[in-house]
Amino acid sequence: MMSQVQKRWSYSFIIGLALFLICLAYIPQWQSHAPRIHASVPTSPYLTPWTVASVTILGLSLAIAAAPLRSQHPIQTVLSKTLALLVFCFAAVFLLEYASGIRVPDLDIFLLPDVSGQRVAQYSARPTPYSSITSLLFSVGLLFLKRDETWRMRVFLFSVLAGLLLPALGALGYLFHFPSPPTQTSLVKVGLSLPAVILYLVLGSGLLALRRRLKAVSTDAPQMQKAMGRRFSLRKKD
Repeated sequence: MMSQVQKRWSYSFIIGLALFLICLAYIPQWQSHAPRIHASVPTSPYLTPWTVASVTILGLSLAIAAAPLRSQHPIQTVLSKTLALLVFCFAAVFLLEYASGIRVPDLDIFLLPDVSGQRVAQYSARPTPYSSITSLLFSVGLLFLKRDETWRMRVFLFSVLAGLLLPALGALGYLFHFPSPPTQTSLVKVGLSLPAVILYLVLGSGLLALRRRLKAVSTDAPQMQKAMGRRFSLRKKD
């Protein structure tokens, strides 16, 4: 049982850390294929820096929540939930923009260094509503994550499963149109680029594995306490 728990724990930590490092390395390379600020806005979904930044922060939050520590430290919980709250706030801002039609100035501009090292303004585009919803749901799950309270773990599970819905539909859409690319009017890809679908599915799998690990630890805790009690009583008898 303990080996299975350790394996699930390792998977969540490795997934979170890997997503953080991969996305962190990708952001500076994004300008190689990004359109300039005066170029036309792309109509098809593509991986924007805002989406990558959200996955980067959520991956770090997951890695901190599943850090290889014997007991969870309060600072560990605060850091994980603070990062999740940051993603929640940005996702909420983008969703409010889409709902109200009022845009916050310069949120679609990223200043990234070019080959010469000079910073060039490039059009990053805001994340699609589907990407913002997915990021928001995953962040809500991490905010409610708490092993000792059943209702919060249920909210965590519901949020993660709801967050996986759009990436799963997007994956089915891309598989359905393989090997021919999907059309612009296709509804099954739900506005998520293929890299975004992969990143969200991997992140969701890490979150689900973390939930299974916490549940297994909660189940094993009473058994360990009983075993310790028996050992203590045997020592008294001796």
